[in-house]
Amino acid sequence: MMIIHELHQFEDGLRPAQPSSGHEWDGEKWQLSAGRVAELELQEAERLCAKVDAAADNARNALAGDPLKAMEYAQAAADAQAFQDASYPKKEVPLSVAAWVVKGRTAKQAAEQILGKADQLTDHLLTLRTLRLKAKAQIRTQAGQGNSSLARIAADEALAAIRALTVRVCD
Repeated sequence: MMIIHELHQFEDGLRPAQPSSGHEWDGEKWQLSAGRVAELELQEAERLCAKVDAAADNARNALAGDPLKAMEYAQAAADAQAFQDASYPKKEVPLSVAAWVVKGRTAKQAAEQILGKADQLTDHLLTLRTLRLKAKAQIRTQAGQGNSSLARIAADEALAAIRALTVRVCD
């Protein structure tokens, strides 16, 4: 005698509960579908990649500020670089550099500070980009090999590294 504790109503009648979303009904019983499992693993990988992208976007905003301010800083860095390349001509200080000539700071010091900050920001953004792209590649590779737990670990490690970078730089 077969005792079924739980039946569920489907369009074609009653049947036992679906064991997982990777199972498909074959007309008589639930069968694990390799194709469906692979599809679900790829969907999970893309969800994890989107999570890494979102964390990187938030970190980028924390590191660089709003996009218009970032453009302002990029222009100041370009002006400072041109000023440095021209050997700091006293009569041709760019406005973006002159704006930082305060509290006894010379135009040359202002330009060097602007360039130093720009280099730091570039380094942080490249580190963030590397973390993000490496994590997404690992997630997709692991998911493609059926290693969903390793894909989740790669995502978790990337999220932790992104948080650590943000905390280290912004504090």
